[in-house]
Amino acid sequence: MLLTILLPFLILALIEGGLRLSGFGNSYPLFIEVREAPDYLRANRRVARRFMVDESRTPSVVRIRPVPFPRQKAPDTFRIFVQGGSSAEGFPYDYAASLSGMLQQRLQSTFPDRKIEVISTAMSAVSSYTLLDFTDEIIAQDPDAVVIYAGHNEYVGILGVGSAYSAGRNRFVVRAFLWLRDLRLFQLLQRSVAWLKSDSEKSHGKGHTLMAKGVRDQEIPFGSDLYQLGIEQYRANLNTILSRYQRAGIPVLIGTVASNERDLPPFTTGHAPETDAAELQHHLDAGQKLLESGRAGDALAEFDKAVAVDDIDAGAHYGRGQALDALGRFAEAREAYVAAKDRDQLRFRAPEAINKVIREAASEHGAHLVDVHKALAEEARDGIIGNDLMLEHLHPNTRGYFIIADAYYDAFRELGMIGPWSHPISRQQAWETVPATEVDRLFGDWRVQNLKSDWPFQKKRTRVRRPTARSAPEKIAAAYYRRRIGWSRAMRLLLDYYRSEGNVAEAAKVAMSLAEAFPYRAEEQATAYELLNQAGRPEADIYLKRARSLENRDHAPAASH
Repeated sequence: MLLTILLPFLILALIEGGLRLSGFGNSYPLFIEVREAPDYLRANRRVARRFMVDESRTPSVVRIRPVPFPRQKAPDTFRIFVQGGSSAEGFPYDYAASLSGMLQQRLQSTFPDRKIEVISTAMSAVSSYTLLDFTDEIIAQDPDAVVIYAGHNEYVGILGVGSAYSAGRNRFVVRAFLWLRDLRLFQLLQRSVAWLKSDSEKSHGKGHTLMAKGVRDQEIPFGSDLYQLGIEQYRANLNTILSRYQRAGIPVLIGTVASNERDLPPFTTGHAPETDAAELQHHLDAGQKLLESGRAGDALAEFDKAVAVDDIDAGAHYGRGQALDALGRFAEAREAYVAAKDRDQLRFRAPEAINKVIREAASEHGAHLVDVHKALAEEARDGIIGNDLMLEHLHPNTRGYFIIADAYYDAFRELGMIGPWSHPISRQQAWETVPATEVDRLFGDWRVQNLKSDWPFQKKRTRVRRPTARSAPEKIAAAYYRRRIGWSRAMRLLLDYYRSEGNVAEAAKVAMSLAEAFPYRAEEQATAYELLNQAGRPEADIYLKRARSLENRDHAPAASH
């Protein structure tokens, strides 16, 4: 009897073992060995594949920028992991201009006698399921703190409730999928299903941006069942994430999320079924005409009437915001803009309910709340976040990323973490030495142009003019953008150019980026020391110590066996 019950499981186990022995299937660990330096680990660029129902459809842009770190953490190291989506990753820029890069540089300058490691595991378009799935692997790397900036992708991000890259809307089903994903039998089933799909389905979205390809549900009304499901998905996952870190004794700094409020009209507006559409449109049209003619007070009255007809209509609230903005009533304008964002049915921006969840979860699990939204609003013109800090709907420009990094830096200081804060780096000093290069900025600008050339910013994909390159940095950036050269080659060409021009300050910035990207190469550390020293930067000695340590290691006699 027992044998009869166990026999099917035994057969499945034998098939599983046979598939593994034959080399079938893949595992995608979060961290893998650096080939060039086996005593270092880095984030796995292909890890996103483990979240895909059909891994052949994994978007190429969904990958982690690998930051090598020692397999064995040295005693003087303070190790931070960053989790989140594209705005935690630093899109559209590279590591140096991201939250992680800016935070690493400033903390390292503050604590020159300690090794500061800020390791990003953030990726574009990933939901809280990804953060949860990474948690145990991050804990295994002995972090001293975890930074989280996430919440925009619970609807149309990978495994989001309205995503084209979904494994289902039931949390138990999605968690089961993630648990089963490493089994070769399960992968065999996945490949079989993918093979049976039609060619047209496989090629769906080819040539479009990730935003254009990733949406299944283009209309998720405010307060609807699907809207609530996204909030509850985030709440459940975040509570589990924070409880795991809490049990492991790892401090978490979690930020509220922010997006473009003032300068991004709702992508999709809708209204309640019982709404008198003709009356609503009459007030909207009248309000818009009055606003364009400079009669903001009369326009506000019309938009107020439109909201009274249908409070769900995002356009009505956005019109109110514009009218109040024109009248100089900025606090009220921001409330109206936020109401419009929350009612935008195409959910690329987190509703305010997500920030409420973040605050509650942080309080419940002892995480430190970093009010990133407040920091950005205080920096923004009139206290309303817009194009002065955002590139499009939610990705910050370099100043915006700097403000986010500054908020987390202040939080580390407030908590007294890492060590004595004897010589903190001021905001002004940090901004003057921000590690972003000219190539980083140009590359980011062109990526944003590409993003905004497709839906939902355009009804149809429009052609993007290739960048015209005149200066040497522009030519290097263009070659990198067109994938003719890689990042490290681009940085070395830029370094050579700045050295030939005698621009020590910019050369030092590039050398420092290369030193952080290749922490196991003594020559990169030595170059960073040389140029930072010439530029009069106090952190030069950090790289001198690293170079000497690596040289001593390389020249040490081999251990006898």
